[in-house]
Amino acid sequence: MTKVSLLNYILPELIDYFKQRKQPDYRAQQLLAWVYQHNVFEFQAMTNLPAELRQQLEQEMVILTGREIIRRESQDGTIKILIEFETDSAPTPRQVETVLIPDDKRHTACLSTQFGCPLKCAFCATGQGPFQGNLQAGQIVEQALRFQKYLKMKGQRLSHVVFMGMGEPFLNYEATLKAARILNASWGLRISARRITISTSGLPETIRRLADEALPFNLAISLHSPWQEKREKIMPLAAKYPLTSILEAAVYYFEKTGREVTLEYLMIPGFNLSWNDARKLASLARKIRANVNLIPYNPVDPSSFRSPRPAEIIKFVNWLRQLGINTHVRRSRGKDIEAACGQLRQKRLDKPKD
Repeated sequence: MTKVSLLNYILPELIDYFKQRKQPDYRAQQLLAWVYQHNVFEFQAMTNLPAELRQQLEQEMVILTGREIIRRESQDGTIKILIEFETDSAPTPRQVETVLIPDDKRHTACLSTQFGCPLKCAFCATGQGPFQGNLQAGQIVEQALRFQKYLKMKGQRLSHVVFMGMGEPFLNYEATLKAARILNASWGLRISARRITISTSGLPETIRRLADEALPFNLAISLHSPWQEKREKIMPLAAKYPLTSILEAAVYYFEKTGREVTLEYLMIPGFNLSWNDARKLASLARKIRANVNLIPYNPVDPSSFRSPRPAEIIKFVNWLRQLGINTHVRRSRGKDIEAACGQLRQKRLDKPKD
């Protein structure tokens, strides 16, 4: 018998599963509490479940479906793990990287939604490798759950989630949204919806679809240039979806949800850090009532781009703020282990973890 993944289930689905096995509804709540609140991943350790039921669950279900291959820790405390998943559609396991970014008062998981990425953006390491398909919702949730268990052992907890790892979340929309709901649910990891951010390279129809869902998650759009022709040079997807259609979708999102969109802007010297770039970016941000998150470019091999110098960052930030734009600079974390923004790829860097 092929075992099913527990992490793919939401509460109503799990209740149905138990009803089919003549078990009361509350068993579903008990099981999920063990997994998400207590971070217990062995059925036999779930002592308030009947022994016969534990045996049945062991035969029919699995909790963690992946295998941790590598765990690396940066000098700044950032942790990157490489997880290997067996898949029915492939003869060999597929690998994905995921990152935990610790800070003084917050611990953020940067989750991957695809095995690789089909978008092939010029600045991103993920797109340089092969695209091998979508992750299931449970495989996305598992990334966060592994970090939560690690933090729990230190008396801490996962506080924020960003869907900004490998892949384009909106090309795996159903699984991404299901994972976000599980992470937010009272029976799940209980992460506030306002601390969950979904990032997209800009798929207008899917931005509108998310707006219609009326979910309180945050939306970030990877802009990287306020000019259509420049976006096309570094983001092949831009040729299919004009910037005007993305901005119209962003306005629709704000009008439907009342939530500001974040424009993510990779800082690339010699490409998008001029005064004209700042003025145009400010104009777009005002038009759609967005804030701007500046991301200093992180080195990717091979690439003709370089990281901005501190003076270049400060100048561009000051321009935007003088133009009245709410602007933040994302601090680069984990660069020494290739865990920073744009550096994730399916890559074994060490000996396998025992």
